[in-house]
Amino acid sequence: MQFKPMPASIFQEKKFPISTLTIAITLAGLSHSVLAQDVIQVSASPFGFEEIAVAEQVDVIDAQAPEQQSATSALDLLKGQPGVFVSGSNSTYGQGIQMRGYDSRGVKVTIDNITQDFNSGLYDATFIDPTLINKVYIHKGSASVHHGGGALAGVVAFKTLNAADILKPGQKLGGRAFSGINRNDHSYYAGATLLGRSESFDTLLSYSQRKKHIMGSPEFELAHNVEKIHNWMLKTTWLPHPSYNLTLQLKEYRNDSLSLKQPAKPTEKTKYPNAPHERQSHQRDIAINQYFKPQNSLNWQAEWSVYYTDLYLDQTDTIKIIKKPDEYGPEERNQYTYGTKFSNSVSLPMYNWVNHYIQSGFEYYQQKQTSNQYAISYPPSELSNMSGWLVNDMTLHHLPITFSAGTRFTQYQTSRENFPENKHTNWSSRFAVSATPTSWLNLHSSYAEAYRTPRMSELYNNSNHFTIPLFFGASIKSDFRPSPDLQPETNKTWETGLKLSFDELYFKNDSLQFGSTYFHTKAKNYITVDGEYPLSFNPRARDGNKVGRMEHFPKKIFFINIPSATIHGFDSFVHYKTHWFDIAVNHNHTMGREDGTNYSLSSIRPQTLTARINAPVATTGIQIGWIGEFSAKTKFQGNAKYQRPHHKSDKGLDRYHKEVIQYAGYGVHDFYVNYQADEFIKGLSSTLTMKNAFDKQYISSMGVPQEGRNFYFNVNYNW
Repeated sequence: MQFKPMPASIFQEKKFPISTLTIAITLAGLSHSVLAQDVIQVSASPFGFEEIAVAEQVDVIDAQAPEQQSATSALDLLKGQPGVFVSGSNSTYGQGIQMRGYDSRGVKVTIDNITQDFNSGLYDATFIDPTLINKVYIHKGSASVHHGGGALAGVVAFKTLNAADILKPGQKLGGRAFSGINRNDHSYYAGATLLGRSESFDTLLSYSQRKKHIMGSPEFELAHNVEKIHNWMLKTTWLPHPSYNLTLQLKEYRNDSLSLKQPAKPTEKTKYPNAPHERQSHQRDIAINQYFKPQNSLNWQAEWSVYYTDLYLDQTDTIKIIKKPDEYGPEERNQYTYGTKFSNSVSLPMYNWVNHYIQSGFEYYQQKQTSNQYAISYPPSELSNMSGWLVNDMTLHHLPITFSAGTRFTQYQTSRENFPENKHTNWSSRFAVSATPTSWLNLHSSYAEAYRTPRMSELYNNSNHFTIPLFFGASIKSDFRPSPDLQPETNKTWETGLKLSFDELYFKNDSLQFGSTYFHTKAKNYITVDGEYPLSFNPRARDGNKVGRMEHFPKKIFFINIPSATIHGFDSFVHYKTHWFDIAVNHNHTMGREDGTNYSLSSIRPQTLTARINAPVATTGIQIGWIGEFSAKTKFQGNAKYQRPHHKSDKGLDRYHKEVIQYAGYGVHDFYVNYQADEFIKGLSSTLTMKNAFDKQYISSMGVPQEGRNFYFNVNYNW
């Protein structure tokens, strides 16, 4: 893999040998399929570089495409992607990613190459507004060698905007104003971006605000559930010399909201109230990146980043603070992250028959969590992680084959006062081969290992889960118990697949691509929830006219390592493009369960099919599109160990000792119309989107009611 500098510009042009990147870059709808005879060129500014491994399956989302303008959060951009499921409802809080049989704990999320590792114990969140995002790369499969810990199922890498992404060639100054609204609840967003560039500088300053009305609970109908979001970013790059550039990035995100304690949970009434919580989130990020590319015979280049994140979260139970003002107050905590990452590469041709592209580097980061006396679920704790890696991609000169071998060593430790240190080391390796025997066929296979360290909330949480008042002041309690002996979770994944590509098959400049990948993952020390469930009498339960019954009560909740779990499945796609239209169909089927216990993995999603059609209407500037998402019925399986006579499910109970419920399949249709009004007002574009066009009333495979028909109208003006 070679790199070619672009003189007198702040952008570098990465050149990749096709055997290195003839991976199944499965791209649908907003994505772009890439296949070339010699090299693939990817232009990117600092922070925008994205390493793609040999034989790796990668989807690329264009966040600026018309069909993405209705996204109200960063993770909304992933909805409808094959094999990727976004959990939660329409709230920023509670949205998590599920992929390849793992939830967000096994999917690494980065923004401009910086890890976003926020988890509250009750919900996940990704704190950046979609208006700041340019591209999203979805790496599927075990990816710890290239991306570090947490990439058990893959990586979702967000790349923010640069001035060059908006300014036209030759344009030095410009800007963008944008706004949008939806019909159902009149949620809206608005903002503006100022842009400038010269031979030595590229600068972007963007600000946006958003108001979202979100789902509430029928138990608290008077609560006005809403999010008010403010987000800004400054990114500037300085190029004093063609072989060196320096980038500074500042970001700030604020979210003030009133939403449920567990926003990812269903909104129907449950045994235990899901009370409204006032939340104030404030995340500040500083990152500095340096890129070196001196003239040298080995094509050596290097990149060095330092970063710092300060995340503040204040949440208050609006019911509890009224009932117990002397015992309870706002739960405040801070999570600090700082780190540095250095990577470099060289190209070594040997004996005129093979070229070695060698990548190496190291990364160190540290996290610290502090909290006040009321934030008992988030104890003060620290985590540090240090790793180094080496990868060699070997491309044969006389055969269209690339071999890749790499390894990463990691040492991490976590600590909390009055608890023993949790310290471990890990080796992860990856081997891959990609072959292109003809111009239209690519075969690829890989073996990869990955790991993740236990989260601080899994290791050290010793707070009260819930308390049930009984009679005469008595109560029963359910508590979290620390799990300081948790081992790192690891896996091994085999993948094999093919991709076929044909050009000018039926018409001039048309293209057809289709392919399929089979993957098989064996997880070791899989981390899951467990507990002590003694049989006790519940006087508040009812069976018909009978008051009280014997139930297994969750006295203690904690996390354990189960010996192993197995995940396997298929990813397949067909993509056809002509001058008149673009059509893509994607299919994913993932299966997985714990070995020996019969439990389905909680993050396994049902079989899904997605389809997209995009068509410009002649030269009118109008573009129309359709997106269909079709999901099969769930097939969850539980365990009968704690099942009681009052339980009705024939599939047993899940890991949380709730009855296994199967959710029906569904089909949802979205339509959109985009109009580029350059003929009348240069730079003006608008998009009208009808989500869930046929007003399908359905529940996701997580049991969360989804939005009915809604209209989104968005306007952008570039000058």
